Amino acid sequence: MTVSSFLQTAAKASLVLVFFAFPVSVALANVGLLFTLLFWLLGCVWGTSWRDTRAALSNPVAVPALALFAWIALAALWSPAEGSQIGAALQKYTKFLLLPLFIGLLNDASTRRRCWQGFALAMLLTLVVTWLNVWFDFSWTRTHNQGFGEDHTVFKDYISQGLLMSLFTIMALHHAMNARTRRVRVLAAVIAGLSTFSVLFLSSGRTGYLALLVALLVYAVFAFGRQWRKLLTSIAAVVLLAAATILTSTQLQSRMQQAWQEAQASSIHVPVTSTGSRVEMSRFVLQSSLEKPLQGHGTASYPSLAKGHFTGFGWCAVVCVHPHNQFAFFLFEQGVIGLLLFLWFMAAIARQAWREEVPQRALMLAFLAIMAAANLSHSSFWLSTENHFFILMTALLMAAARPRQPA
Repeated sequence: MTVSSFLQTAAKASLVLVFFAFPVSVALANVGLLFTLLFWLLGCVWGTSWRDTRAALSNPVAVPALALFAWIALAALWSPAEGSQIGAALQKYTKFLLLPLFIGLLNDASTRRRCWQGFALAMLLTLVVTWLNVWFDFSWTRTHNQGFGEDHTVFKDYISQGLLMSLFTIMALHHAMNARTRRVRVLAAVIAGLSTFSVLFLSSGRTGYLALLVALLVYAVFAFGRQWRKLLTSIAAVVLLAAATILTSTQLQSRMQQAWQEAQASSIHVPVTSTGSRVEMSRFVLQSSLEKPLQGHGTASYPSLAKGHFTGFGWCAVVCVHPHNQFAFFLFEQGVIGLLLFLWFMAAIARQAWREEVPQRALMLAFLAIMAAANLSHSSFWLSTENHFFILMTALLMAAARPRQPA
């Protein structure tokens, strides 16, 4: 084995480790990323790393990702934040810059397959422990609640677990519909059912409820296309699932009722609540964005400016970190330009999905639905686990992109 091939293999193996690690431990995932970058840099000297990355720049999502990161970096010039805060914010978005590198490393089907397997193994472990936690307590899990109707988060917070498990459910459903053998189809269908129940009944994350149901609906619509009978049956199944969940899940009913009450009572003059804080953050972001609509207030400006607005007791600890909406976050800090670049990034994934065969198209658009749902209620590209999730899965899906057909 030559030095070049060894470095390339080592970089890809490290990236496979990252796909297994990030659902379980961000620290371990970051170690994997460091080794990936190290072997990639060494490969630029002794191997073909740069050639593969340069080829990845032609991928439809590469330019939007690089343009978004460049604008985020440029927006630091007019930010009122301190240098350390700006540096920390730039670090959060660095994976947009690294996306072509990841796509370059995922240029062969065998590496992509191992990455899918690594992610699936981590999520299968999470699913098993989630179900076991209904009856058994584990000292190392996030929650320690036994019984149905309780939150059973394993490694991450319930929002992250709900989002990751939603994609895992779609993956299992995808295999159930496209597997060649009956045994694999049945096994995948059982896993899809268990993971669906996990999100809807063993978690308290409202973002996960929304992401899963929307993703299931999108997948059904694009998986069956003009097969009207199957299409209508699948849509009806998703609607019935949503209705059954609302009617039978006491946890969901409680969370929805709580959200409605908190939204009605929202005010910065009352104690902070989950939904109330989101309402007030949205008001603050929209009002403040009108002051600098085009370029925004600058990278890392939100925490600094939010402190001057949310002065009530307990509010700033919840709302002064990020606005719990990535679209609003980009609008506030990077203005309309930043928001449009982010929408361009998402549109590039959607456009590529239309070029794919029906099964892959449905999978990609369901993933995009999860991304949209997550970023409407959370700042997913600012938070570590969700940042890893959306960037790495974007790279994995887009690395397999079919080339554009000549006109």
